Amino acid sequence: MAMRQEYPRPDFVRDQWLSLNGPWQFTKKAGSTSNPETVHFDQQIEVPFVHQSRLSGVEDPLDTAPVVWYRRDLEIPSSWQGKRIRLHFGAVDHEALVWINGCFAGSHRGGYTPFSFDITDYLQDDGNQVTVKVVDENITAQPRGKQSANLENWGCWYTRVTGIWQSVWLEPVAPVHIKRLRLRPNVDEESLNAEYQLSAVEEGLEVEMVTSFQGDRLSTVTAPVPLRCSRSGDLVPRPENQLNISVNDPKLWSPETPHLYDLTVRLKKDGDVIDEVETYFAMRKVELRNGRFYLNNRPYYLRMVLDQGFWPDGIYTAGTLDDIEKDVKLTKASGFNGARKHQKIEDPYFYHFCDREGLLVWAEMPSCYIYDEHNATSIMQEWQQIVRRLYNFPSIVAWVPMNESWGVEQLAKGEPHDQRLVHHLESLYHATKAIDAHRPVVGNDGWEMASTDIVAIHDYTQDADDLTQKFRRFQAEPHAAVFTHGRPILLPGYEYEGQPIMITEYGGVKVEDENREGWGYGTAARSIPEMLNRMKSLTDAILEEEDISGYCYTQLTDVQQEINGLFDFQRKIKAAPDEYAKIFGRNPQWWPRR
Repeated sequence: MAMRQEYPRPDFVRDQWLSLNGPWQFTKKAGSTSNPETVHFDQQIEVPFVHQSRLSGVEDPLDTAPVVWYRRDLEIPSSWQGKRIRLHFGAVDHEALVWINGCFAGSHRGGYTPFSFDITDYLQDDGNQVTVKVVDENITAQPRGKQSANLENWGCWYTRVTGIWQSVWLEPVAPVHIKRLRLRPNVDEESLNAEYQLSAVEEGLEVEMVTSFQGDRLSTVTAPVPLRCSRSGDLVPRPENQLNISVNDPKLWSPETPHLYDLTVRLKKDGDVIDEVETYFAMRKVELRNGRFYLNNRPYYLRMVLDQGFWPDGIYTAGTLDDIEKDVKLTKASGFNGARKHQKIEDPYFYHFCDREGLLVWAEMPSCYIYDEHNATSIMQEWQQIVRRLYNFPSIVAWVPMNESWGVEQLAKGEPHDQRLVHHLESLYHATKAIDAHRPVVGNDGWEMASTDIVAIHDYTQDADDLTQKFRRFQAEPHAAVFTHGRPILLPGYEYEGQPIMITEYGGVKVEDENREGWGYGTAARSIPEMLNRMKSLTDAILEEEDISGYCYTQLTDVQQEINGLFDFQRKIKAAPDEYAKIFGRNPQWWPRR
């Protein structure tokens, strides 16, 4: 049986769907032709695993082909007659072009965002076929995260990922259906603002929203869909509207109490239900105040771990949902209350399990590695799509559009006079705020920050006293290049304005392994006890500083040749999770008691 047969979208569920995961025809040899009829397929691949991975059945980790092709037959259930058929892709890296029965259905650029096409008009009665061409160039101006653009892995860059890496499925929908929900809880007013977007608006439509908690129905709100046009465009009614739902005496969501409410949204036409979606929401509030991170109106100390989301056999794609859930539970068992998902936008089930288990998440854009106009346009469009896609996951509490100046690398090469670089940083920060004004945005995690809501510092010294001294020097002069990377934390012209300060990468302690050489930070610890002692001393140094509001330890697991994880790449323990929890499960002694 094919792997990954679960419903692919846990936050927007319909009851009818058909998985297309499993065997597809595949080739790397067809090149850049634009005629799918001429493509000869010489291999088979297991979707949704990329051909560089073992689980794909192809396993060619050093392949650099910039174009690959996929094909498979489609069988449309007869019970879907009269519906519009949508073909969904969870994620395809990097550019996908799709044909149905030789007819071009559409294209999409961006390796980390879902997309879909209405393929109804291309379907035939006597059999159907989908063909996908994927273009994935080995260039550093394309968002690639930790995928190596060199032939082989090096340092902390890993095996490249090309093609379909999340689920593919078919879904029947009504001609008029629910396209999107945007859920905004208001803890102080005990309400939920639920914005819905429809595929179209016509006479006789009504929306019903039913909230429940742990199986008990709380409220039902129903309203007609208004035919509402804007002043400057009266030909087509606006497709989005909203309802406000009271949530009395709300059960607040936090890592300690991950309460989730269920929400059913029904679209009715003349009283009949024509579409129904199941989702969920949480009542939680995130804000920054007095130099601290606040959760639900209380100061909250962030104890996070860096999580890169790579897998031994699937690279970008976990083999099972249990694998994803296990990582979330390992994180919590190790004492952390959050994860910084580093240089990857994850399978939606990762965020779902964080919602369910109670784990805060910083969502981070996979980087380009040099600035040019291609980078500026492609990353902006994809990042805005990412923020919109992930908006409803309550576990996400911060956005990180850039990391360590990857994408404005020229700043480190003596080109600060090129104001495009700073404008690019600023534009990503403000574009994020334009979509989500309620979560903090970390403008450039690590160093060389322009506008930012959190001052996020990286340092990989292995000496706790050295870390303390560096932080004190930074306090005295926020523009000084005092940390191990030799880069200023704030760019010239940007002053420290009282934002929360966090050490968002540190540690990376590796242990000597006579059976394996690997990459890591600093001198290796000679034993597991020495590793734990070094982790504790570095963490103690952070906890003692009252001007620091949180941290992120590097990292949860080893990744391929990088060997500084708390667990190895197969998620086997180095030290037991409760040993880690003794280090990372503590708030500072000076921190206010909840």
